[in-house]
Amino acid sequence: MAGSATARAGNGFAFLKLLALTGDHCWLERARGFAMHAAEQVDRHRAEYGRGRYTLWTGDIGVALYLQACLTGQPEFPTVDAF
Repeated sequence: MAGSATARAGNGFAFLKLLALTGDHCWLERARGFAMHAAEQVDRHRAEYGRGRYTLWTGDIGVALYLQACLTGQPEFPTVDAF
């Protein structure tokens, strides 16, 4: 399994929080770059292990929600800020 060095949604939401706090859109660009890296890791993990990771914080669902948040620029993290 992928270790702690994996780029996952829980880490990426920090960029969106910085965008909300500072209003500096460089954080949105960084968030989107991180999101693409996380999506690539999901694909690589599925190819290597033949299955995904099924957790909100570090799994495929979290990455999908993070990708959606990067489209809107909204920093609300599921279960902590929204639901």
